[in-house]
Amino acid sequence: MTTRDTLNSATRSPAQIRAMFNAIAPTYDRLNHLLSFGLDVRWRRKAIRMAKAKRGGAVLDIAAGSGDLSLDALALEPSRIVATDFAVSMLREFDRKLRERPPLPIDLVACDAMELPFRDGSFDLTMVAFGIRNFADRLRSLKEMFRVLRPGGMTLILELSEPRTPVIAQGYALYTRVGLPLIGAIISRHTSAYRYLPSSIRHFPIQEEFVSLMNDAGFSETAARPLTFGVATIYSGMKP
Repeated sequence: MTTRDTLNSATRSPAQIRAMFNAIAPTYDRLNHLLSFGLDVRWRRKAIRMAKAKRGGAVLDIAAGSGDLSLDALALEPSRIVATDFAVSMLREFDRKLRERPPLPIDLVACDAMELPFRDGSFDLTMVAFGIRNFADRLRSLKEMFRVLRPGGMTLILELSEPRTPVIAQGYALYTRVGLPLIGAIISRHTSAYRYLPSSIRHFPIQEEFVSLMNDAGFSETAARPLTFGVATIYSGMKP
């Protein structure tokens, strides 16, 4: 485990993280769009385009939250989508969205990413957006993603990251440490959540370290694709 992993795990316990996401669930979507200047929408759609080879397959969306990535994955015309999260209030927000639409091939399951309640080889695509940095044991969660994939299956992980270009990195650091907590507190009235979230980004492994972790979990053809000057990254890997 890297130093960054240790720091992030020590910042909040799984129970605290669950309680935090349950608390901010009603404003989560609005804040995501606002705090990322709307770029989160483009990032998710880019990730889905990378999975076009899995069109028609079974999809598992882990830490699905209020469901934006699952809804974008409908573009792949999947046989089914299973959306999971351990914060029940987030899934309730997703269920509210689904009730406003015609019936869709999406099932919601409350579970922990470290113990997925699915058989080996159940899915063609596993994916996580903005969630894995909050997992208590990232390697274990990656091994679970690997386990439930069919041979030839793909995993996609979209996560926020720190830019490396000095000027951009300085501006980003100022925004995440001052602007993001302030805006988040005003809209969600949950000050500690939007102090924790920037910290979780800083403590997430750098790209090379996380790709190495994916390799340790068994994935092949692993890659990291920076987005928007490195503010976000799409990680990908295949199950041989």
